[in-house]
Amino acid sequence: MEIKSIEKQERIKTITDCESKKYAEFVKGDIILSLSTHSGLIGLLLEGSASIMTIDEDGRENISDFLTVGDSFGEYIIMPLASMEYIVIAETDCKVLFVNFENVMHNCHHKCENHNELIKKMLLFTSQRAQYLSLHVSILSKKSLREKLLAYFEYLHQSVPDKNEVVIPITFDRLASYLGADRSALMREIRRMNNDGIISSEGRKVTLL
Repeated sequence: MEIKSIEKQERIKTITDCESKKYAEFVKGDIILSLSTHSGLIGLLLEGSASIMTIDEDGRENISDFLTVGDSFGEYIIMPLASMEYIVIAETDCKVLFVNFENVMHNCHHKCENHNELIKKMLLFTSQRAQYLSLHVSILSKKSLREKLLAYFEYLHQSVPDKNEVVIPITFDRLASYLGADRSALMREIRRMNNDGIISSEGRKVTLL
């Protein structure tokens, strides 16, 4: 098991041992949480995958981040802009653990011994979510769609540095939304990159040349 996976499992255990929590299950396509409702909830993904989608004043939707098991989300972790709506959507069937931020900041009614450790983990969650969002901003700042794709492939390659092959973990529709591009333009650029000898791809499997 990778180090990141071990760290995520440790985080999950810390929070599931805490008293101030509740569980919820969602099916693919469900809205898990709206970050504009000021619920004060922090969510931890226990099973499945999800995405954070932004909706602007004109109703345009874009994916700002993806969540996998062990990732967290909430208005205290992702600071919404007043002009944008932020929602967390289940990409697959999901199980989520929710913790109320106010409860985290105070001792459990039953004096849960995991509270201090839980607060430390929450600070770590916030730091890592900021890193992920910074990565997304960095990718979007690239001038061309090709540069955005290469930056995204480089990010995927970090998890398998000993291989030149990466697997895009999301659909091309979702990838296009994440990169702020049209799906047809995305597919054309991938074909060009294949023709130019930059990558060799088959479906969502991409080999970096």
